Amino acid sequence: MCGISGYWGYAANDLAAPVFRSFTHSLAHRGPDGFGIEHFGADRVWLGHRRLSILDLSDRGRQPMSFADGRYWLTYNGEVYNFIELRDSLSRLGHRFASDSDSEVILAAYAEWGPSCQLRFNGMWAFAIWDAREKSLFLSRDRFGVKPLHYMQSGGAFTFASELKAFLALPEITGAFDEGVLAETLVNVNGQEGTSHTLLPGVRRLPGGHSLTLAADGTARVERWWDTAVHLAQPPERLEEQAAEFRNLFMDSCRLRLRSDVAIATALSGGLDSSAISCTLASLRRSGTVEHSPEEWHRAFVACFPGTRLDERRYAEQIVQHAGMSAHYEDIDDASSAEVLERVLFDLEGIYWVPLIGPWSIYRAMRRNGIRVSLDGHGADELLGGYHFFVERALEGVLTGSFDLRRYLDLKRVLRSLVGGSADIARTDLLGDLRRVAVREIGRLGLLEPSRAVLRRVAALKWHLKGGHRPQPASSYEPMISPHKAPPRLYDEASDIRLKHMPPLSRMLFSWFHGSVLPTILRSYDRASMAHGVEVRMPFMDWRLVTFSFALPETSKVGGGYTKRVLRLAMDGVMPDAIRLRTDKVGFTSPLDQWTRGGLRSWVNDTVESRSFLESAAWNGDQVRKHVRSALNGETSINPVWPVLNAHVLQESFKVAARSERSPMPVAV
Repeated sequence: MCGISGYWGYAANDLAAPVFRSFTHSLAHRGPDGFGIEHFGADRVWLGHRRLSILDLSDRGRQPMSFADGRYWLTYNGEVYNFIELRDSLSRLGHRFASDSDSEVILAAYAEWGPSCQLRFNGMWAFAIWDAREKSLFLSRDRFGVKPLHYMQSGGAFTFASELKAFLALPEITGAFDEGVLAETLVNVNGQEGTSHTLLPGVRRLPGGHSLTLAADGTARVERWWDTAVHLAQPPERLEEQAAEFRNLFMDSCRLRLRSDVAIATALSGGLDSSAISCTLASLRRSGTVEHSPEEWHRAFVACFPGTRLDERRYAEQIVQHAGMSAHYEDIDDASSAEVLERVLFDLEGIYWVPLIGPWSIYRAMRRNGIRVSLDGHGADELLGGYHFFVERALEGVLTGSFDLRRYLDLKRVLRSLVGGSADIARTDLLGDLRRVAVREIGRLGLLEPSRAVLRRVAALKWHLKGGHRPQPASSYEPMISPHKAPPRLYDEASDIRLKHMPPLSRMLFSWFHGSVLPTILRSYDRASMAHGVEVRMPFMDWRLVTFSFALPETSKVGGGYTKRVLRLAMDGVMPDAIRLRTDKVGFTSPLDQWTRGGLRSWVNDTVESRSFLESAAWNGDQVRKHVRSALNGETSINPVWPVLNAHVLQESFKVAARSERSPMPVAV
């Protein structure tokens, strides 16, 4: 797990050595264990690498790495977990290896199979291969975009790197955001990461499951090499058999992700997903079926939020005891968060709903305690319907399609079981469902328009009888944002043609997993972990498990009174039932309202009172400030406008970093 960089002036001046060194070393946090730079002067090509040593810690694993007598050169960020099996296959085909790294296996696989080698890899990666004979550059990103890869092509040159921050070292980058992408992102926070668009003008993102081939004449060909919908498995029909196969796949996924030459730990929350990993590791340890693993892989790191409803320490302690792990508990509060908030926002280099201080702090604690690899539970919620939003979407499908009373009652039971977690769930009452059925029938009969006033009065009466206040409409946030008049560029579920024939729940799962929510989460956790030189491995993101899960019927994911039904059945006998059957889901987020009315209050006030914030062309500073003041007084939540504060602070920090990185301009050959 590393930071990669590169430059090819195929029709331009070469890049000055100090510029490329600065470009590469801006990624030092991703690879604190070493670096390498190769320059092919005649071709004006640079490859850079910052190394985080995980496999083959010797200099034999150094990158950029060459193969086939110097024809191929690789700079690579990631892990190919099945490298041992691939190395054996390639050895039988006549390839010889000088290291025990997966990097050399990637090079041999590319030399043997070309771009089709991507389909043979089980892992997460972003890599570039320079073919010195054919004068071509090949870039690849893993199936689901776990590892990042950004590039820029202009003026006859092509530049790439792991993070946006690296581009701040280039003379032409000022740190100012693309106004159109910024405006869209502020009203579609999860829409950016699944596309090629980024916050920096001219800098693109290679989407997950895509490759890019650059020829010597500057022709860049971007191709989708992976589509989950084309590779779906054929699961058994019976739920019990599905659970058994899911369990086998998950066990093997965890086994492969224990391959390491350095210590491994688990980021444990006490929820179902991370607990499944911890308990599966304990089961693998007892069975003795793990090879090429370090001696130390039995530690858990737990983020604790004392005095808030986000604190799950008591659940994590049950798993620690059951799995025989040693644990580190990291208390996170508003006071400690205020000290690192701006650093966190810069490190995460994106706009998000909340500041993810918890994950950032956990990975910092890991690195301080000698851990370089963490096994995390990301992907399970979006794969198996873990959020209440999925249950509500399934209900919408029942209420607006062919009504199935048994399915309806089951989904209502699932939704009620989620009450008590960190999310506010409002769809447990019968009246709202009756209203939706009425809307459907009225619309079918062509009576929808005359009924709208009646329905509004019914809704108002309902709120009055409940003694509540009318909630602030979600759309009230958008007038604070400067309108974006160009055609939309970010991801939107409604425009994804792949979803056209899917039922409502499956459509939402597919879009959240591949296009919106999960890609955004993956970006955040990659940056939070790599800010401290920690690699995150995700057993639920194994492509075999993903293609199997997306082929399952909806009732195997949300049904029987539970979300993530097949996972709960698969963990029977592996995990304590108190956790396995627990339904009050708590998100790994931040108690933002509580913190901003406490230790972060001054920081928030200073931000919205600054001249640059109030005069921004991207939002109405005065309106946002009024909302913030209301939130600090406890009259509303600060959550709707947090992305604006995030965007302002991030852009200002990018501008400062760009000014500090100013380097000499490129020189002529």
